[in-house]
Amino acid sequence: MADSGLVVPSVSYELHKKLLSVAERHGLTLERRLEMTGVCASQMALTLLGGPNRLNPKNVHQRPTVALLCGPHVQGAQGISCGRHLANHDVHVILFLPNFVKMLESITNELSLFSKTQGQQVSSLKDLPSSPVDLVINCLDCPENAFLRDQPWYKAAVAWANQNRAPVLSIDPPVHEVEQGIDAKWSLALGLPLPLGEHAGRIYLCDIGIPQQVFQEVGISYHSPFGCKFVIPLHSA
Repeated sequence: MADSGLVVPSVSYELHKKLLSVAERHGLTLERRLEMTGVCASQMALTLLGGPNRLNPKNVHQRPTVALLCGPHVQGAQGISCGRHLANHDVHVILFLPNFVKMLESITNELSLFSKTQGQQVSSLKDLPSSPVDLVINCLDCPENAFLRDQPWYKAAVAWANQNRAPVLSIDPPVHEVEQGIDAKWSLALGLPLPLGEHAGRIYLCDIGIPQQVFQEVGISYHSPFGCKFVIPLHSA
């Protein structure tokens, strides 16, 4: 349920995927979604980091540090987009992304933009801070690639996050049946929430710009719960 009292039901992963593909067919391309997700997620992260009290252009000596953990998939690209916006707002961003021979084009494009910021990219977990950071943003999981969880880098990233003790924001986490290594304090769902379990923490929803007729086309009766905001908290009804 949104603050407005509107009930926002969760949808199955299959229906969510169909919603995105219909939106894409109408011109809401992956690039546009990545940018929208990056802006909304970074805005949420900036608020969690303390908003104007912590981030003031005149007060650069207390820059917050965010560790961003990304996997080699669209969810990872969403995280890199978020990282670029955070770095543009004077947050010290350390982006972990394992080395892969062949990367998705969306990841390569986002990395190219990220590399023009002051953000730091690392491919080894040894290069992540050993002292607690202000926030960990988790984009390791992808609903399609469950086998990633067996990779040594994935297990090591989970172990690092659990040791660091910083609060965790998950962006676009998979459904609750999927085993999650990292418990989140907050999770940001895109467009409509998936059925997320307790490990997802407090669930927020972000508007990624899907027009109302697209919802109708996939059979969802939709009235926007966002009001004047792009990110809203959801409460269990």
